[in-house]
Amino acid sequence: MANNYYEILGVTKNASPEDIKNSYKKLAFKYHPDRNPGDKNAEEKFKEINEAYQVLNDRNKRARYDSFGHISSDGMGGGFSGFGDIFGDLFDDVFTGGTGRRRARQGASLQHDLEVDFDEAAFGTQKEIKIRKRKLCDDCSGSGAGVGGESICDRCGGRGSVAFSQGPFSISQGCSSCGGSGKIITNPCNSCRGSGLSYTEKVVSVNIPAGISSGMRLVIRGEGEPGAQGGPPGDLYIQVSVKEHPIFRRDGNDIVCDFLISFTQAALGDEVDVPILKGTTKMKIPAGTQPGQTFRLRGKGLVDVESGSLGDQYVLIKVVIPQKLTRKQKEALKEFAGSYNERKEPLIEKYFNKIKNLVR
Repeated sequence: MANNYYEILGVTKNASPEDIKNSYKKLAFKYHPDRNPGDKNAEEKFKEINEAYQVLNDRNKRARYDSFGHISSDGMGGGFSGFGDIFGDLFDDVFTGGTGRRRARQGASLQHDLEVDFDEAAFGTQKEIKIRKRKLCDDCSGSGAGVGGESICDRCGGRGSVAFSQGPFSISQGCSSCGGSGKIITNPCNSCRGSGLSYTEKVVSVNIPAGISSGMRLVIRGEGEPGAQGGPPGDLYIQVSVKEHPIFRRDGNDIVCDFLISFTQAALGDEVDVPILKGTTKMKIPAGTQPGQTFRLRGKGLVDVESGSLGDQYVLIKVVIPQKLTRKQKEALKEFAGSYNERKEPLIEKYFNKIKNLVR
């Protein structure tokens, strides 16, 4: 299908998007497989028309085609898919006897970025946010017309569609004068200036589930913008980010915290109060605890949003070496050093044996 796309659709290279759309509609109707059962030539022609339209109807693809010639339709929605609303309208109007009126469409969805505290994400909370969105104009109820400012469309007689003959067939399509509504606005609404919409600010309550993490997105159905032609409203998406905690770090549903102990606590052992998400808990420091050693507190982590299971808390030990000692303390340490052969400490002995093996 490396033919000239403009020739396939029967338009010039300077054709407007509207010309391309109209030509496509006529040709798609003529060569649609439902109207030509068993005709392989018509089926191939229909595929060519579709491929050409997929490129020429897209501003970027059309620019590339004009610059570099034929572009493969791979990945561009070739075949019988990818027609969108245009062919859907054509199919409804021609093959199912539709009225040609605009179909109801869902309103646009909105997104709001929401930052929550670490504790709020850990235990869940409810937040109130203020969003600015469009709504149906109160004065005209979304019609766009002022009082008495609407009249029946002269072209379609209020039907929202017009019919014309194509050979032996009668084709019905949406009226271009009224956009398929069947009415013409003669006096626009002063409040919305004919758009049928106005802006409003609304406070929305958002339920933050326990265990939510940065990057997760919540959806509140129906809190987007109003739909067209009586369609349902769009949705509101809440993009969540979680602030950092001064003590805890998150690893999935687990949390990690550093805990500082003195070198005497590390050597002799102790029982300490370790911070957890809610208050503190007792934790035993065994004698001989090494810097960097990690202890696990089961079930003290975050709840999983989906399963409800609890993660764990990991306590990373950091040993603090005193920076200032009194004379008496120094003497006590020297006395200890004289009675303690550090080279016989298993960890130290193992380390120096490795060095010996390396320098041989």
